[in-house]
Amino acid sequence: MRHTAVLASILTFIVGCDKPPVDAPPAEPLTDLSASPVVLFQVFGSRDAPRAAPIGIVANGGLLPLRLDETGWRALDSMVFTAGSELSLYHQGRAIGTGAVQRGMWTADGDALYELPGCRVAMPQADLTLTSSVALEESVELLASNVPFAQPDESKPLPREPEAPGRTIVGAVAAEAKIGTEDLEMLDFHARWLRTGAGAEGRTLLATYIDPNAGDAGPGLGNTTNIFTLAEDSAGVFNTSFGHVGSGEARTVESMRLVNHADLDGDGVAEILAEAWYYGKTPDLVLLTYREGRWHQTFRVPMDWCAQKRQ
Repeated sequence: MRHTAVLASILTFIVGCDKPPVDAPPAEPLTDLSASPVVLFQVFGSRDAPRAAPIGIVANGGLLPLRLDETGWRALDSMVFTAGSELSLYHQGRAIGTGAVQRGMWTADGDALYELPGCRVAMPQADLTLTSSVALEESVELLASNVPFAQPDESKPLPREPEAPGRTIVGAVAAEAKIGTEDLEMLDFHARWLRTGAGAEGRTLLATYIDPNAGDAGPGLGNTTNIFTLAEDSAGVFNTSFGHVGSGEARTVESMRLVNHADLDGDGVAEILAEAWYYGKTPDLVLLTYREGRWHQTFRVPMDWCAQKRQ
């Protein structure tokens, strides 16, 4: 069964030509860096030449996105990307080592580490050298912070078999969204346990269907479906705590995948970093936090890394 709407969210637009104009909402305040907040980073690229980019801060008892002007981005760069400074690295709920900054975004004479076409102010990045206690793949997708955080307790082993309960959970979500089995047959199924510290057992089951071809008639053509679910168990009873469902024309469907997870604020429960994208468009990083038995989208960071475009 095909659906032309993205089922993850329903947006209703009401257009009225006879309505008076509405003033634009006031601009959100810029992030205050005066207290030197804890900064969170994504570490990405090749294992031998990785980079770090800031994605948010820990402040006011929560996780917040960064909103800065050009002066603020340069101040942040000088604060966290000084050559020789170290970031704490996290991978799938474990602290795995450090990333030493080799150079930050801007040198003393103003040379930038990188530039983007059509972008007046690029978000700062830094070149790193990684020291890890685990073997890293050739391409890395890590989380990091400039202040270390202990990670969820590893003393309780994770269950060995995620597939059977994962298929049950994601199948129930698909059925509720009226997605037929014929729509799922062309998709890749993945399931895994995440040690998050969430729920009664401190673990989360991820189950997802993802289209490896991004369309049943070719890349970006025809129809596609993406399902991304999270659930916690209590004595073998699973409660779905997050469900993203997209189904319809391939270019209209937002897909999601897991990037990484780690406790990024020291509260004992991990945050989950996911990637969300539409076919042929720049992805967003989506930070999910757990509260009151559910995972919530805390903020998004566009991965075009442009803070201010040219006019």
